[in-house]
Amino acid sequence: MNRPTVNRMQSAVLPLRQVLFLGMAVLLTLAAGQFYYSLQTAKLAQQVAAQTALLTQMKASRASTLVRAAEPLPTQANATTPAVLETVTPQERWVF
Repeated sequence: MNRPTVNRMQSAVLPLRQVLFLGMAVLLTLAAGQFYYSLQTAKLAQQVAAQTALLTQMKASRASTLVRAAEPLPTQANATTPAVLETVTPQERWVF
């Protein structure tokens, strides 16, 4: 039973260099995560802006189409009067 005695204080505490390295790795990971998050947020904002512009353009064109549909069509005055309708001769058609 000649085991060497282990100093519990030395084995339980990590050396200062390892603690600093671990802290630096955690900080770099957090910074990279924040950078990635900001890129994704900017990309999402651009997509939302593009979709909003497209929807606005679609609504405007649809509204102008509805306005054009609501406007009365230009009518031909000579074709709709009863006097003109009476003078129109029917075309002869052959039915077999």
